[in-house]
Amino acid sequence: MKLLHLSDLHIGKSIGNYSLIEDQRYALEEIVKIVEKKDIDVVLIAGDIFDTSIPSSDALSLYSDFLDELIFRLDKKVLAIAGNHDSSKRLDINKNFYRSNNYFLVSELEREPIVLEDEYGKINFYLIPFISLAKAKAEIDSEIENFTDLYRHIINDISYEDRNVLVSHCYASNMGIYDEEIYDDGQKPLAIGGSDAMDANLFMEFDYVALGHLHRAHFVIDPKIRYSGTFMKYSFDEVLGEKSVTIIDLTKDIDIEKIPIKNLRDFEVRRGKFEDILKSEASDNYIKFILEDDYTIENAMAKLKAKFPLAVSISYANKAVFSREDTLDIDIENKDAVELFTDFYKFKMDEDMTNDEIETLKRIIVCDQKDL
Repeated sequence: MKLLHLSDLHIGKSIGNYSLIEDQRYALEEIVKIVEKKDIDVVLIAGDIFDTSIPSSDALSLYSDFLDELIFRLDKKVLAIAGNHDSSKRLDINKNFYRSNNYFLVSELEREPIVLEDEYGKINFYLIPFISLAKAKAEIDSEIENFTDLYRHIINDISYEDRNVLVSHCYASNMGIYDEEIYDDGQKPLAIGGSDAMDANLFMEFDYVALGHLHRAHFVIDPKIRYSGTFMKYSFDEVLGEKSVTIIDLTKDIDIEKIPIKNLRDFEVRRGKFEDILKSEASDNYIKFILEDDYTIENAMAKLKAKFPLAVSISYANKAVFSREDTLDIDIENKDAVELFTDFYKFKMDEDMTNDEIETLKRIIVCDQKDL
């Protein structure tokens, strides 16, 4: 059986003031092509289907179109779970209809596996959606103190007969060690206060573990315990990375392949002096600018957007530009126009005008006065 592992679709996400719906539609269409070309049997979605618990109509429509292509046109099965961004109650609507059409969505904990078969026998799919520690303590066992306790409790009775696949949304690590480098600014922790990491050694008896929550594609402890990562970039922390989907050929053995995903637009970080950046090559990518100027630039974003329409944010490498006094105290009554302008120039630019610039200014002022 050939599986395609996805996670963290975050459909409906925005970057800055820009909706990513168009980019997501393009990437999902690429995934449908891969499913068709590689003759995938089952698509696994390991949580965070939507970016918010109340997705927009555009986000709902896009996900519906994606499912229609997979289930009705290509006749594939889809197994999905809720992540910490999703609303389990909203996802659970029409559950019976979904299952009758080969869409198996689990938003609340179910201990019984979904069993599928191929020529090698049965495969038991255990779908464990995101469960908060507070909910686990209230509904499962009041003695649960962390996510390792929670997963130990959930998978304790599995016999591991036949082949077994786990799909879950969590922060799995080696011995439950938190690694702050794994997180980027597109993710949020699973727990407030304390570590949200759990011990991935609990998963070693599964034939494959399809994980969601972390946005970078990688495996934990063993190649079969794997995060597919997001199918497109959602953060400027990911500018140097390549996005992919994971294909698992699960026969008597297991073969894992990463397929690169072509995205509609890329993410960039451009750094330099403001004037140099304005002279650089135009781009339709999402761009974060880091300015190296020693003073703030007025209307910088508006000027940048004229050339870079998807400019997202501006920051300054030299944070001292924001610590200077922001008021100008000038003796207006006792200074002429040239002196007033040179004082203002020094305030804004942190440097004196040159003699040539002052002479040019004087000629301009004299010409204006003649016209009056």
